Amino acid sequence: MAPGAKVVHFSNEDDDQFIIHDNKHASKRRRVQNGVHEREADQPNDRLESSRPKAPTQKQEKDLQRRKQELFEFRKNLPVFTARDQIIKGVQENETVVIVGETGSGKTTQIPQFLLECGIGSPGRGAIAVTQPRRVAATSLAKRVAEEVGTTLGYRVGYTVRFDDTSSQHTMIKYLTDGMLLRELLSDKLLLRYSVVMLDEAHERTLRTDMLFGMVKEIQQTRKEMVQRGEKNVCELKIVVMSATLDAEKFSEYFNGARIMYVSGRLFPVKVYNTIEPQSDYLDAALVTIFQIHMRRPKGDILVFLTGQEEIETLTALLTEYAGQLPSNVQALLPCPLFAALPPAQQQKVFEPAPHNTRKVVLATNIAETSITISGIRYVIDCGVAKVRGFNAKIGVESLLVHPISKSSARQRMGRAGREAAGFCYRLYTEPSFGSLEENTIPEIKRCNLAAAVLNLKAAGVNDVLHFDYMDRPSRTSLSRALEQLYSLSAIDDKGTLTQEGNQMAEFPLDPVFSKVLIQSQQYECTSEVISIISLLSVDSVFFTPPDKRDNVAEAKKRFVHPDGDHLTLLNVLKSYWEVKGDKEWCRENFINMRNIKIVLDVRNQLIQFCTRMGIVSSTSAGNETDNILKSFLSGFFQNTALLQPDGTYKSVVGGQTISIHPGSSMFGKRVEAIMYNELVFTTKQYVRGVSTVQGAWLPMAAPKYFGNSKLASTTTT
Repeated sequence: MAPGAKVVHFSNEDDDQFIIHDNKHASKRRRVQNGVHEREADQPNDRLESSRPKAPTQKQEKDLQRRKQELFEFRKNLPVFTARDQIIKGVQENETVVIVGETGSGKTTQIPQFLLECGIGSPGRGAIAVTQPRRVAATSLAKRVAEEVGTTLGYRVGYTVRFDDTSSQHTMIKYLTDGMLLRELLSDKLLLRYSVVMLDEAHERTLRTDMLFGMVKEIQQTRKEMVQRGEKNVCELKIVVMSATLDAEKFSEYFNGARIMYVSGRLFPVKVYNTIEPQSDYLDAALVTIFQIHMRRPKGDILVFLTGQEEIETLTALLTEYAGQLPSNVQALLPCPLFAALPPAQQQKVFEPAPHNTRKVVLATNIAETSITISGIRYVIDCGVAKVRGFNAKIGVESLLVHPISKSSARQRMGRAGREAAGFCYRLYTEPSFGSLEENTIPEIKRCNLAAAVLNLKAAGVNDVLHFDYMDRPSRTSLSRALEQLYSLSAIDDKGTLTQEGNQMAEFPLDPVFSKVLIQSQQYECTSEVISIISLLSVDSVFFTPPDKRDNVAEAKKRFVHPDGDHLTLLNVLKSYWEVKGDKEWCRENFINMRNIKIVLDVRNQLIQFCTRMGIVSSTSAGNETDNILKSFLSGFFQNTALLQPDGTYKSVVGGQTISIHPGSSMFGKRVEAIMYNELVFTTKQYVRGVSTVQGAWLPMAAPKYFGNSKLASTTTT
């Protein structure tokens, strides 16, 4: 065996193993610095201001109908199609229906069409809302269903995700993220524009989905009572809960004994392989396994589950490099990344067939677990972990950690290989490790900061959040902590009632702390800069880092560094971009990610429109008074602060945790009186990211309801 040769041994595999001969590929890999993984959150990353759709022209109509007829042949072969009449009858006869069907059975694309075709969804009664936990699923599903219905996207079928709305007054089937339906509740508290709300991927139990469970359940009862009283222009609300894997009895019980319907899936056998030994580096093992499959297994695309954007981009670069070294008689490899921050046009590439004599390798987060179906997948590589957001309510610290997945998630990942033919699943962990996994993933509502959810509930008219009808009730400590944070942000008053400022905060499509910062920027006369910085924080990074040019990128970043930290450093990047008018050569020389900068500008324009609508002058600038910008951010992030200790370390003001500044921060290695940060992540250390310097004296002014001198003094004397 050549020096540095790599091989991953799996259980039950043939003895002959393909080996990658390379002394350097592990070291070439762009490492996740100090073990800290990038965050992938539901950020505003889609193109904005979609043009309002118009009715199709006569020529378009002809083309659309031809395409509709072509797709109808495909629709008829989907497993769910055989149950069409039973599903329609079930929804007609019941207030709520729980539908369980395997991913790929067609339930998410077909059932809304069934209900539209039978008149349950109609201009006279109301549209059909189909919620999705992820924006990628909402956009891709809407595009597909628009084709099947025979309409232009946004006319009869559309989607709404944060900062991107293709729906219109003519839209009868609307796919939208659960967060966007929550936002619609602010202006339409009874969801009167809808006759049906379909809660898809319910098993994922995201925080927003759990909020919707309780709210639509209450709305359903209210509308029923209104119909019984004979009120006009109101119809009863139908609720359809859908999932690939679901504790159906639990959902049925929660929704007052809802009828359960099962749709048979079209599953093929999947052979599972576990590694014989634990893998210390699953990204390295995934790379090797891809080539082992590619050289030894028949045709069929590969789906690799990873934890986030940085890992996906790293593996994409390595695959591209090594694929170029394959023998001429071996089919090509085409890496296709898929993560939330990817622009829609690039996300769509995963759904396109691979070119002739090419194997597609989809590198995805758990977005591909159940939300979407990708044709052609026969091989799945499961790294066995996922990013999980957690919150310690006792000390008020939020974290983002890479955790082992649950058994149910592992089975979902495995099943992606058996949708169209017999498949294979390669788990990069041992069989005993699988046996030790939790059976199900803990619902987000039991492990996340609830401030945003509580604000949404109160804005929607739910004042008593402690006794709200939760499917799984969060701890009283978590709810109390959320109320305390909202009170400190002046979003609620002493009685827990939403304030005028709280109503304003709920209007913005932002986390409450960012909404507070934006509103407070009026007082500090720096709204223009604050909007820019919030927009810059909406993308993972404004820089791109080729694996072989890390030092060059680090040198380029120094040109923009502001002495007061990362927030103003980001602002310097955008100002410099404007000065050169977005020159492509300048972007290339400075390793600026033009794709992400364009997203930033789109988000910025949308936030300006929100401000204009709410009477906030978005052009107000601080000029050279950069302290005002930091004070504005501190008004929202006062809990994310730390003070310098005599031994040179930093201790968080909330919780008293010893923390370290992330090496990627412009503040790394600096010692200042106090710091403010965007987020804290736990790995080998407790790292803070997005760090800027502040003054300790600013803290009581930033949050007078929260800080007292005694609290600050106790931290500095430790």
